[in-house]
Amino acid sequence: MSTVLSPAAAHVQGPLLITPEQRRQFDEDGFVLIEDALTPGKVAELIQVIDELTTRYRNERNLDPQEPFQIRNIVAAHPRFRQMIDHPRILPLVVDVMGVNIQIRTSHMDVRPPMPATAAQQQLGARDSFFPFHSDGPNFGWPTTDGVVPYMEAKVAFYLTDLTTHNSGAIVVVRGSHQIRQKDDQGNWLFDPADIVEVNVRPGTAMIWRTALIHAVTPNLSGHARKCLYYGYTHRWMRPSDYDHQEAAVLAGCTPVQLQLLGELGGGSQAYNGDDPQVHPISRYWRPQNEDIPLKAWAETYRPVPVPV
Repeated sequence: MSTVLSPAAAHVQGPLLITPEQRRQFDEDGFVLIEDALTPGKVAELIQVIDELTTRYRNERNLDPQEPFQIRNIVAAHPRFRQMIDHPRILPLVVDVMGVNIQIRTSHMDVRPPMPATAAQQQLGARDSFFPFHSDGPNFGWPTTDGVVPYMEAKVAFYLTDLTTHNSGAIVVVRGSHQIRQKDDQGNWLFDPADIVEVNVRPGTAMIWRTALIHAVTPNLSGHARKCLYYGYTHRWMRPSDYDHQEAAVLAGCTPVQLQLLGELGGGSQAYNGDDPQVHPISRYWRPQNEDIPLKAWAETYRPVPVPV
């Protein structure tokens, strides 16, 4: 007989990988950086896929090569993107900050070509700028308490190009803004500009961050396009934003943990349990059973990997 898991079962005993300082940074600042999360070989491999997809879709859609380009639900776009959802150096950290009852809400690749120098004349993150300040969430926003957004999601960013210089298209985050009332009654931002952090990092760096953080991007005045990948992890009782269900071809060959992260249930398409589903249906996304969360068993037997992969 299947066992319905209690809320406490969504967490494992003790942290898998996160250090006390990383936990403090994630909770207080809202983000933590993991340098050298990817090897140069993995970075080159992912850039090759990005370049191939960018060229194909720009040509098919007759898009301006100087315009920013994005693909959503990249887990369905290429197997190499799909393999990143349970990266052995990153997934343990995600479990440490989100628990095991999680799935992918969104996955996307972003390409931002160099911009004209005049882009630097725009006020960073202004409403009429090329990339206004915002925090991630659905239309109509998250429910808030005194203007503060609850902890709903952690997102992983993989930065694949050199962002070490100012105005290279790097993301900027407002440190600690996940803990404050973000706007006044007129819709004006309330954060202190002194809390803006430009995330200037080397290729292969990952960032795990709370998407309630207010963020924007700097103009890309470098000589190369900024290329990065993003994966958003949420609790499984929330709906994804990039997909309803992944296609069979995407799921074929995936491990049980990958299937969970891609939104599948251990029992396949049967989404209900209970003695009489016709009169007392209970969604297994809401009341998961053991086989629905293979990530729990994975976490209980986790051992750190010795080197980046």
